[in-house]
Amino acid sequence: MGTVAEPQTYEVLVLGGGIAGITAALELARLGREVALVEKTPFFGGQAALLTCKATDVCQKCGACLVEERLRSLFQEPGIALFLQTRLTASAKRDKGFRLLLAQQPLVISPERCVDCGLCYDECPAVSQGAIVTTSVTQNHPRLAVNPEACLYFRDGSCRVCEKICPPTAKAIDLDRPPQTFELDVKAILLTTGYRPADPSCRPHYGYGRYPQILSGLDLEKALRQGRGLPQLQGEGPRKVAFIQCVGSRDLAHSYCSQVCCAYSLRLAHLLKHRQPEVAITMFYMDWQNVGREGDRFLREVRREVRVVRALPGDLRPGRNGTLDLRYLDEDTGRAVTEAFHLVVLAVGINPGADNPELAALLQLDLNPEGFIHTENESRAYQTRQPGVFVAGTAAGPADIASCLVQAAGVARRINQYLKSP
Repeated sequence: MGTVAEPQTYEVLVLGGGIAGITAALELARLGREVALVEKTPFFGGQAALLTCKATDVCQKCGACLVEERLRSLFQEPGIALFLQTRLTASAKRDKGFRLLLAQQPLVISPERCVDCGLCYDECPAVSQGAIVTTSVTQNHPRLAVNPEACLYFRDGSCRVCEKICPPTAKAIDLDRPPQTFELDVKAILLTTGYRPADPSCRPHYGYGRYPQILSGLDLEKALRQGRGLPQLQGEGPRKVAFIQCVGSRDLAHSYCSQVCCAYSLRLAHLLKHRQPEVAITMFYMDWQNVGREGDRFLREVRREVRVVRALPGDLRPGRNGTLDLRYLDEDTGRAVTEAFHLVVLAVGINPGADNPELAALLQLDLNPEGFIHTENESRAYQTRQPGVFVAGTAAGPADIASCLVQAAGVARRINQYLKSP
């Protein structure tokens, strides 16, 4: 394992390369600060980069397009050092900041030499197991990465197909490239580590994973972003779609509201209706939460094309001709109703990041009762109990893209003021 002999010095380490981390890093660089941006996955952009633009004839203000804009700016900014496939493994408090240890997986595919031809992905015998991963976000480069945990070469040395197939003019793949360890001295740390989407199977009675007619909201986002058709909506006769809200939030395990589900479900429904006007859409909900600044107007528009039912289905079973039967209580009559749908979309919420307990232990932080990074109080929602450690975005709790952007830029300016203090 290669280790840098002398620690690298930066003023700020931003941990997490999603939309909040990128925004904060760009703002800090604009303010003249030396920044290191660390991301544990092979690609920058985070969860927001997986979302589809929901524009119809007009912009729906979902914020998805802002991710690509920020990524373009990130790769053009020389004042930010980028660390992909890298994790924080140790932290020590020092007089004027922190000494950090970072572990980076082998960067098998060289960013300097890769031409994004995709031959390695096409020919990899273990691609279905995730040995080579790719991204549809064109601003990332390279758009391909080898996953050592699934790669046959790293498992038993039995395969070098990707290395052999890589064009000789590029020679971008080196399976023998070692992992790296970096020591960094920084004056401040900003946690923008994001969130984990709720597991749709947390409501087992909805049958996620058992029936192909059931998708999570994120599944639908990815399908629409990648231009994939929805076979559930093909065929003769009118197609019916149901959205079910609050899957993975506002329950016994996660009592909080995720703040994004209502808005993204309504926008997805609006987009589906725009693309396939003949589709009949029903939205099952508890109550409307955070649907935007012009929420009343938006709801009125959506209600003209989407039927809304204030109830959550309690049962779901296979129906006739490939449909699913949803059983729910009619709000007006109080009677049980069974209705068939061709596609059911589960609006999953925002859960705390899986790494939060480990990060809290490394940096001597607290978690709040829901498992997000605890901040001091309402007026200092960016400050943790550890001086010099800040938090922004969904690492601190549920938030939509617009809120993450505003908060991240604001916290960056707070950090700039902190660095000016004696």
